[in-house]
Amino acid sequence: MSLKAELLAETEMLVRSWDQHEAAWLGEYLVAGVEDPRLNMQSILARHFLINELAPGRFTGLMRQEYRFAAAMEWLLRSGLDKDAEARHATLHALRRGSDNAEGEEIPGFIVQTFAILPAETEDCVIPNYLEAFLTRPTQGADPADSSETTLDIFGLAWKAVLQKDFPSPRTEASLLEPACGSANDYRFFERYGLARLFEYSGFDLCQKNVENARRLFPATNFHVGNVFEIAAASESFDFCIVHDLFEHLSLAGLEQALGEICRVTRQGMCLGFFQMDEIPEHVVRPREDYYWNLLSLARVKGLLASHGFTAQAIHLGSFLAHHTGCQYTHNQNAYVFVVRSMRGVAHRPVKHYLGP
Repeated sequence: MSLKAELLAETEMLVRSWDQHEAAWLGEYLVAGVEDPRLNMQSILARHFLINELAPGRFTGLMRQEYRFAAAMEWLLRSGLDKDAEARHATLHALRRGSDNAEGEEIPGFIVQTFAILPAETEDCVIPNYLEAFLTRPTQGADPADSSETTLDIFGLAWKAVLQKDFPSPRTEASLLEPACGSANDYRFFERYGLARLFEYSGFDLCQKNVENARRLFPATNFHVGNVFEIAAASESFDFCIVHDLFEHLSLAGLEQALGEICRVTRQGMCLGFFQMDEIPEHVVRPREDYYWNLLSLARVKGLLASHGFTAQAIHLGSFLAHHTGCQYTHNQNAYVFVVRSMRGVAHRPVKHYLGP
């Protein structure tokens, strides 16, 4: 199969758009702030998708706790409390009293509720009161961004412990592909959360610098330069596929080609993250120099997947967080996750198992 001329030209532009950046910048891109995979709901749902493949329904309680953790920690960091010791003290005092007001500053109701249920025990592990830990941590002489790291790693440690207990030996029966893997942006957290050893993973990216970054971090893992327009693999080579932050950057022809390719090589299921999507009848094309920043039609993308034999359940992340945690804020109202299952005669569990509890 040869790429069409327009997709070859688009590939060259995409490569150019990434190659202009320094390798060090690429290594930190999409792993900090609201994109930190420890807090980003697209990354969390992707990990939960994989965990549910291993143990359907086994870790419902822990997943619910992680949704709440992500919403609560995102609010804490966005509020600026990490830089204001006095405000942290006032907030903690209010929470200990069950109050939603700290010296005139409103505390969201879901934060008050979360504080009240912590620490929490679920699935043979105890989730500590991370709100109290964050609000009581010392800051004098410390970089606020660094001093919160221990709190942010709580669920990484929890998942690693429970997965080690349930799956003491590494497993490679299930294969996982990640196109546009970046500098192992999500894989580094598959590793830290105890997931990497349970799948035979392959990741590829158009950008050589990203691939080199990933290989430096994980020299024993299969990272290589590749193109989602023409995936170098036989049909149905992988059980699962995960993709984030890709499709909106492609032309409409590129979008169709990329979705067709990941459907071609995936046997069972996919978790796809979208950062610009809406319930609109048609895609909105928005060129940006060497790539795109399109607003995608939910219905059109579902239709494309269906044409390749896959059914998709769309999860609007803002609505998901509001339902599961009571948090009414999301930094991106156009963010969605698709949980996708093959309908090509492969035995599979219903989609509802992958939507979280």
